Amino acid sequence: MADTIETTPSTSAERRDERFLLACAVAATLGCLLATVTPIVAGTSAAFTGSIVTSGLLATLFAVQNLRLFRRDQAVALAPAALTLVFGIWFIAAPLVYTEVGFFATAGTQFAGLLVAAFAFYMFVARLAPAR
Repeated sequence: MADTIETTPSTSAERRDERFLLACAVAATLGCLLATVTPIVAGTSAAFTGSIVTSGLLATLFAVQNLRLFRRDQAVALAPAALTLVFGIWFIAAPLVYTEVGFFATAGTQFAGLLVAAFAFYMFVARLAPAR
């Protein structure tokens, strides 16, 4: 007798979201990488570059962990999703904290932050949301 997994309304709903959640994890990871390289490409101040590159590397670590755990478990892991979200918010706010960052660095970092925050927040909420 083959092992079968019982499908309930909540698990079938999770399965329908699986592709989108995977796309969210990939988009958040790519956003972290974009945020990491933006100040280097834009040639901004050493303080802004150091802050964003360091934050970007840490954010990428959590985003990759989020992606890895989702692919392994087909479920959102709360901790890496939440930490990825926090870094996304930082990428949006950082150009406002540092003065005279420049247009390209501001736009690029905030765009990357928007990608990270939006998709990580979706995953975070999907994890907290009650079963459908």
